[in-house]
Amino acid sequence: MTTRATVSILGALLATGSSWVWAHHNTAARYDPDNPITVQGQVVEFVMINPHSRIEVAVEDEQGNIEMWLLEAGSASTMYRRGWRTDDLRPGVSVTATGWPAVDGSSEMSLMRLESDSGKVLEYR
Repeated sequence: MTTRATVSILGALLATGSSWVWAHHNTAARYDPDNPITVQGQVVEFVMINPHSRIEVAVEDEQGNIEMWLLEAGSASTMYRRGWRTDDLRPGVSVTATGWPAVDGSSEMSLMRLESDSGKVLEYR
């Protein structure tokens, strides 16, 4: 293979790979950073996984109906480095979460800060 062909192929691969990485991490396309919200509820599940950890929270609305919220946070390694442990948020723990809401109006948010009923504050951003 010629040097010119090798350089062309490598260039194409780098361009394709870099666009995927940037597209995946564009949280502004999925969440609204200009209008953070706060929800209160009880943890249903906390999973520290890659590429994004998640916390499922049961939130009671004004009519008394339970709405399931999905809180998206960082990767497991990022969460661990910031002091998060899987035992911090067991099912049934009451939490107050602040984050960026989903732009499509669904019950999801990109988590910025979470406080448990014990007073432990877990900050992500």
